[in-house]
Amino acid sequence: MKFDLPLQKGVLIRRYKRFLADVEIEGHLKTMHCANTGAMLGCSDPGSRVWFSTSNNTKRKYPHSVEIVETAESQRVCVNTLQINRIVEEALVNRVIDIGSGPSSKVIREVAIPGESGRFDFCVDETLIEVKSVTYEQGGVGYFPDAVSTRATRHARALGRCRTDGIRTILLFCAPHSGVNKVMTADRIDPVYAAAVRDALEQGVEVMAFGCLISPDEIAVTHSIPFAT
Repeated sequence: MKFDLPLQKGVLIRRYKRFLADVEIEGHLKTMHCANTGAMLGCSDPGSRVWFSTSNNTKRKYPHSVEIVETAESQRVCVNTLQINRIVEEALVNRVIDIGSGPSSKVIREVAIPGESGRFDFCVDETLIEVKSVTYEQGGVGYFPDAVSTRATRHARALGRCRTDGIRTILLFCAPHSGVNKVMTADRIDPVYAAAVRDALEQGVEVMAFGCLISPDEIAVTHSIPFAT
């Protein structure tokens, strides 16, 4: 996924109120939208270099959005979770993520979870796919989640129930972090979610993990990486 316009650079001063960030640009302070519901562990340190986009929508209160943060280890992380499904969709369409679907398969976004409220991210050839963004990294390992997530647990359990009903399901971890070489569940942070993923695996849910190219010009899924519970 290439950005429509080149991203601009700044320095992160603080991230606060969940969806806001103050960024310094050449001595001036700007408040920006930060589309990330997680804790952003390791990628929200004050003083970090950031890259941000600017919307043409004049109705937005905060026209700038933080897209990429550079960590203390000089790794780049896409922290705008709104971009993740876009790059995964692109990878599914271009078969960078190959789930064994037919050549004329359609990638359908936002499909209802059978038998309950809520939605999964994608459906391809009747295969249900739920995507999770992995941005918390320690020693080359990306951990999910970075905060307790009842929503993620509900999705993992729903994938397991659907698989038990005979539907193929995939839990797909996308790591938009240049330092992540492997993905694991974060048992220490959310043991309930980790247990739900293990249960889903036993029920036959497939788990995939992918790494990404992250630059101020483009973010794209590029390669598969190992997953372990």
